[in-house]
Amino acid sequence: MQTDSSRLQELLDRWMSDQATDADKEALLELLDRQGTEALTPALREAWDNLRPGMAMSDETKDAITNRILHRQHSTPVRRMFWWYAAAAVLALAIAIPAGMKLWKGSNTPIAKENRQPDVAPGKEGAILTLANGQQIVLDSLGNGLVASQQGTQITLQNGRLAYDAAQAADITYNTMTTPRGRKFQLLLPDGTKVWMNAGSSLRFPTAFTGSERRVEMTGEAYFEVAKDAKHPFFVTINGQTDVQALGTEFNIHAYADEQHINATLLEGSVRVRNGNNSRVLTPGQQARIPHENGSMTIVEPDLDQVTAWKSGYFNFQNAPLREVMRQLARWYDIEVIYEGNVPDQQFEGELPQSLQLSQVTKILTKVNIKFRIEEDKKRLIVLP
Repeated sequence: MQTDSSRLQELLDRWMSDQATDADKEALLELLDRQGTEALTPALREAWDNLRPGMAMSDETKDAITNRILHRQHSTPVRRMFWWYAAAAVLALAIAIPAGMKLWKGSNTPIAKENRQPDVAPGKEGAILTLANGQQIVLDSLGNGLVASQQGTQITLQNGRLAYDAAQAADITYNTMTTPRGRKFQLLLPDGTKVWMNAGSSLRFPTAFTGSERRVEMTGEAYFEVAKDAKHPFFVTINGQTDVQALGTEFNIHAYADEQHINATLLEGSVRVRNGNNSRVLTPGQQARIPHENGSMTIVEPDLDQVTAWKSGYFNFQNAPLREVMRQLARWYDIEVIYEGNVPDQQFEGELPQSLQLSQVTKILTKVNIKFRIEEDKKRLIVLP
């Protein structure tokens, strides 16, 4: 008599070779209900070995990827199905199947698809630096070394992060770092503060901090790890209307113009958030939500993994409605999202790596009854009922 574990492996093998029927998928969900999602761990590990014989991958790597996918239990069939296809997508990424190719179980030879489907590549590391004189420097393809020198301030690029040395600065000027849609970047400010910038963001900052305070201006989303200096408080001005003050702390600011709120989330230390006459001090784990339109500031305790997922290279769609998910995809893949017909406002839960091709992401989302069409030439994603 076939055991549950062997049945699970059989169903996984069918799915990997694109031969799973709807009945097979339902049977898989029933097995996971009985065994728990942890049962996928050994099954996925065996699939890695069987699908690409001889491919080197350490047990630690397999465990890390699998555990990242399966670290939560899920309650509804829709959520379970989403996570199952998310697991498969990460599996496909981990075994490095080339874009536009398909690998059938039992064969080491990739077979090209006859008709390549439209697709959009994921975003990458990159940014545009605008100097005080208006000169723009595209950082995407630059190697390590000196980027620019202005008024005695040396700007260097080291392993994908821009750094400022203002030791010989004669005058203070302002630079602006911009991460277009489809780009994100890291920056080390003159005081040693580390900044991670998400796609579709900008940061204006001085080439050296002088006076009694340190102040920068931003739009979009950024994560700050502020260098400690109690005598010179650090301020972030958001969209010209909100200030976050920190002495030495870590926090995330989410302030896109197409979202309903400005969200300032504290991970470590202490910050004061000011918006007009409203002022609140946050403790670690708290988030200040400020409506773009008129409205009072509210304090909540969000899922911190979800807040910082972008910094770690993941999408976290926990309890996220369809349009919020689409806004994230639009920024990272630099696409326009168009809705055709009466599209249901489906909610999602799960994580996906940002390194997936757009077609891989939409294939996963399709499994929860949302349809998509990619127009590669126009960089459009059409959402269908």
